[in-house]
Amino acid sequence: MLANRGVNGIDGTIATALGVAAARRPVAVLLGDLTFLHDAGALLGAAEAPDVSCTLVVVDNHGGGIFSFLPQASHLPEDTFELLFGTPQAADVCAVAAAYGVGVVRAADEGELRSALKEKVGSPSVSMIHLRTDRTANVAVHDQTHRTVARALEELWTPR
Repeated sequence: MLANRGVNGIDGTIATALGVAAARRPVAVLLGDLTFLHDAGALLGAAEAPDVSCTLVVVDNHGGGIFSFLPQASHLPEDTFELLFGTPQAADVCAVAAAYGVGVVRAADEGELRSALKEKVGSPSVSMIHLRTDRTANVAVHDQTHRTVARALEELWTPR
């Protein structure tokens, strides 16, 4: 497992993944749509690279989903938050990947994602698995998970 400039760094994420794949072994990299778009130029020539096995798993939530977890998501008017932090983008990330010659598989749910991962990870090519998600739903799932863990810890540590 490798991280580039910290887990949330976006500069050179695709370039790093391709470099590791070229030097070592098959690589799968998880990144968001903005990270993909920020470093898509690294894909130039990658589709023709011999013996490079790199699968990009792009979570496309139409912008900077990570910022939806910050306090300003609930303290700013929605349109202001979207402009400054949600950073919505209208680019078709699948079309961008295809323009670089990278094959794309779209996954609509967990089952399709698992199938695509089994098919693509380790194959001798550079490919992308595209998974569209919803930022609001993602935050809700994380919030529910946090509440469940907090309750379990409270039960575990409450004297009886």
